[in-house]
Amino acid sequence: MDLAQMIVTVSGAALIAFTLWFFFGKKDTLKGVAKSALYACPMHPWITSNDPTADCSICGMKLVKSDEAGK
Repeated sequence: MDLAQMIVTVSGAALIAFTLWFFFGKKDTLKGVAKSALYACPMHPWITSNDPTADCSICGMKLVKSDEAGK
């Protein structure tokens, strides 16, 4: 194996490793949010998310905790 083949092989392996890490090695980005916390739109309660900063995809309102939705 000459030098060019080794460089291509090592580069390919590094690219595959980086791609696998990028898609499967990330931690959950929602830190400090309980997994049971569910947020819903007050006007469209079927629009839900576990992200407290999310907006309703229909009307753009901020989502509230699901026990507060519909009040």
